[in-house]
Amino acid sequence: MPGAIDEADLAPLLASDGVRGFGRYQLLAKLGSGGQADVYLAAALGTLGVDKLVVIKQAKPGLAADDAQLGLFLDEARLTLRLNHPNIVHTYEVGQEDGVHFIAMEYVEGRSLEDLLRDPCTRGFATAIWLRVIADALSGLAHAHGLRDYDGTPLGIVHRDISPHNILVSYDGVTKILDFGIAKA
Repeated sequence: MPGAIDEADLAPLLASDGVRGFGRYQLLAKLGSGGQADVYLAAALGTLGVDKLVVIKQAKPGLAADDAQLGLFLDEARLTLRLNHPNIVHTYEVGQEDGVHFIAMEYVEGRSLEDLLRDPCTRGFATAIWLRVIADALSGLAHAHGLRDYDGTPLGIVHRDISPHNILVSYDGVTKILDFGIAKA
């Protein structure tokens, strides 16, 4: 769920959710929730007042008690740290703060492919634009599926949940794949 939020939409979210601290991050707005985690828009508080918008995926509080579910969350974290490609949402950090496991990821300012396909204003994009989105998504998938371990052994990664809501298109036209939560490696 990284990205997919307009800055104009941010003000009401801030007013309703409020800002709260989470280690070196300030959680600004809740973007979504799934079975294993809650996803927030956050500001990474840097030195000298240099901050960066990020997405924080927090493991749900009860997850720590369930070793299998926490294992899946941490598997996703380890996997996404290994992926380094312009068409995959970048993972900056995996950590634990006050007993809560989290993944800090790139914030993509744009919209999901699902939103673009449903919106009458964007549905009529030229064929070349849609082909570019598809080619970029396939490039990211090819990177993930072809990734090898440090010794050259294929990792055998399969995304298993590639769908329009897991593909983001930034406002500057870059397509990014996200959510490797149920990926098989």
